Amino acid sequence: MNQPSKSVALHIGAHKTTTTHLQRSFLMQNEALIRAGVRYYGPDSLRTSGRGIADLFGLTGGGTTSGRSPVEQRDFMLKDGHRLVLSEENFIGVLHDREGRINAPLYPRAQERVAALAEAVDAGPIDVLVGVRNPASFLVSAYGQALMGGHQISFDAYLRMNPLSQIYWPGLIARMRCIPNVGRITVWRFEEYRWRFHKICAAMMGSDVSIRIKPIPDAIHAGLSTLAIQHALAQTDTADFGSTVEQARALYPVSKVYPKFAPFSHAQLTQAESDYEQQMDAIARISDVTILRS
Repeated sequence: MNQPSKSVALHIGAHKTTTTHLQRSFLMQNEALIRAGVRYYGPDSLRTSGRGIADLFGLTGGGTTSGRSPVEQRDFMLKDGHRLVLSEENFIGVLHDREGRINAPLYPRAQERVAALAEAVDAGPIDVLVGVRNPASFLVSAYGQALMGGHQISFDAYLRMNPLSQIYWPGLIARMRCIPNVGRITVWRFEEYRWRFHKICAAMMGSDVSIRIKPIPDAIHAGLSTLAIQHALAQTDTADFGSTVEQARALYPVSKVYPKFAPFSHAQLTQAESDYEQQMDAIARISDVTILRS
């Protein structure tokens, strides 16, 4: 029986779209993936010093850290497999800058970085996978990440720096579509992740693999309660605000007693949902993009 052709899949996130849950689910099934010819690499191996995607494939202009050529590095990571799966949302850029701003457009260097990787691995058109999210809930989650990253800032101030209008997913997907060496682009909604999980995994593994990845049972990163944020922001003498936020999250975990932080009004949420639907319609009109549905 002939081995399927070598191929590469790149899961680029985005941040705050259950990426950690997906990555840990894949990691837990690593032995089954290897037997099926899939070699998976996620943040556990791609965030160590000198082993980022750019380092491994020589995308920074200084050659690869291993001394192998990019194609040799591809084959080294594939070993005896046929499908290389890379999952690292930080590859296309971090979510916030040092001031807590989200760059506009979203991930401004994403096209440049994905194009460089697609050319370096030289495995034909690579598959790109990305989750998207309602701009309102995305910003709330991103705000929590900014707080845990040490930015002591109110939500109102954060929203002035990062308005809802700048969370525009069709722009990111369109830039991916412009890359010559990108093949299939697969998109799913964060809100439908639970129901699309197996389709997402199938798209990552490729059509030649039929195993089912079992999702890990636990939710990752539950978010922050209103009281946790209030408690953290009330602290005026703290050298490590990120640790203060973590302590507040442990003291006031999201629950029926401590409701999750929800700063937007009903009218704002309704408008955000309408805008989100329009964005999904715009993504659906981009050629050769698959939106995972039922």
